[in-house]
Amino acid sequence: MKEYKLGFIGCGHMGFAIAEGIKEKEFEKAENIFIYDIQESIMNKCSLIGFATATSIKELCDKSEIIVLATTPQISDDILKEIKNYEIKNILSIVTGLSTDYINSYCKESSIVRAMPNTPLQIGYGATALCANKDCDKDIYAYIKGLFASIGLVEEVEEDKFALLVSVHGSTPAYFYYFLECIFEDLVDRGFDEKFARNFLVETMIGSGEMLKKEKDKPITDFVNAVCSPGGTTIQAINHLKDNSLKDLIKDANEKCINRAKEFEK
Repeated sequence: MKEYKLGFIGCGHMGFAIAEGIKEKEFEKAENIFIYDIQESIMNKCSLIGFATATSIKELCDKSEIIVLATTPQISDDILKEIKNYEIKNILSIVTGLSTDYINSYCKESSIVRAMPNTPLQIGYGATALCANKDCDKDIYAYIKGLFASIGLVEEVEEDKFALLVSVHGSTPAYFYYFLECIFEDLVDRGFDEKFARNFLVETMIGSGEMLKKEKDKPITDFVNAVCSPGGTTIQAINHLKDNSLKDLIKDANEKCINRAKEFEK
């Protein structure tokens, strides 16, 4: 597949996860990955691991064939107002809420791909939802799809589903981490060594995920039931979570997340 020079405008957690992931998987050479970020510490970190850096957005756009918008939603308008002057042909956006039509309203001649990745991509285990504008170059789309496929699962999703997908995809790693953190803190409070508790919980989480992946056609509730012997110990905890409406709490949390995502939609 043809190589392209990628220019990242912003390189926070998610942008860095993608850049680092495709470098580690050797999908793209480090010298083909250009970075511009307003934070000097990020620029220094990226330079140390071999990425090329640019001193301005204009320099980045001049040197790159695909611009990766990886900023926060709050500053996206300012970025678009600037880059519309640089005749950019190809844009990949991972900015929450930024629709392909909205980007097109600034960059009228650009092929645009919108992606919603999550941070485990950095180690090759994440997933990405993908869509494109109607005039997107087929070769560019195939390249970007291949890029994300090299570092995790990639699926095409209708763009109007992106806001709904935030809570069950982009934000989900934080849900898992927080649930694990709650169990971890409880174990430590009960006298377990922190290192021991963390190691046990992490391995259990990884193993549980691998079992789900291995038997992907098996209903998730069957995995729950397999651990819950009637009259045993685990069923006491699960029944308590059900009696206290954990499912409703998660649904409400998802709603909060989705509503915030909708506020960013343009």
